[in-house]
Amino acid sequence: MDQILAATKQAQVVAGQLPTSAEEASPPEEEHSLTELLAACEGAMCEILTEDNYLFFAGHVTQQDPEFKMITVEPRRNSEAPLGVGHGTAVKIQVRVHESWGTLVMLYGTVSVCEEDYWKIFVNHAVACNECRRAFRQRVEVEATILWGPGFRFRGKCQLEDISLVGVALYSPLKLDVGRQMILSIPYLTEEYQYPYELPCTVAACRNVAEHGQPPRWRYGCAFDPLDEDLESILYKDIMMLQFKGRHV
Repeated sequence: MDQILAATKQAQVVAGQLPTSAEEASPPEEEHSLTELLAACEGAMCEILTEDNYLFFAGHVTQQDPEFKMITVEPRRNSEAPLGVGHGTAVKIQVRVHESWGTLVMLYGTVSVCEEDYWKIFVNHAVACNECRRAFRQRVEVEATILWGPGFRFRGKCQLEDISLVGVALYSPLKLDVGRQMILSIPYLTEEYQYPYELPCTVAACRNVAEHGQPPRWRYGCAFDPLDEDLESILYKDIMMLQFKGRHV
């Protein structure tokens, strides 16, 4: 029954019947032993977060010790882990299990060793989720352009609210129907990389958020069409940079 409910929920999200924005309900958790989850995490990409979801750094789980319930995380290539984080600091580790992009493992623990080229973390408990969106949503304040219609020749301005690896929330005075295909043109997300995006996507949900008596202001949840690996990697890097900058404002 749980599997049927989960599948129904995913189908409703795709069809735009459930919100795809920050208020979306958390995905269902699955029961696994801690030993099983730690074994599945070894070699996987991850982000180490504070308890309130600010990023410490992104990296890979390089080792796991089920006897002592400890993992070792090394930062991504050409980057360093932050120093000065105290022993016993509570952290969350968001792990995308490499066998399946559909599975997200959340580890909860405390910092044991804090070096620039690796951290060791005691894991207290963990859960696995059927992740619908594959990534947390990062808030952004960027103006972009919507292209739609025959040959995508119509253009209109919009304001991004948040973005993930598989979708975006945005505001626009334009009225577009659910199911409308469009291209989202973003000049860049970060000043460091300034990569211009042309992201094909589909409107999954919309609602008018304007106050009574004011001109319409539509809020859209849009799902990206499948991205190739190179583009997804660039988008991931930009999202991580935005998360890092948010923590150090």
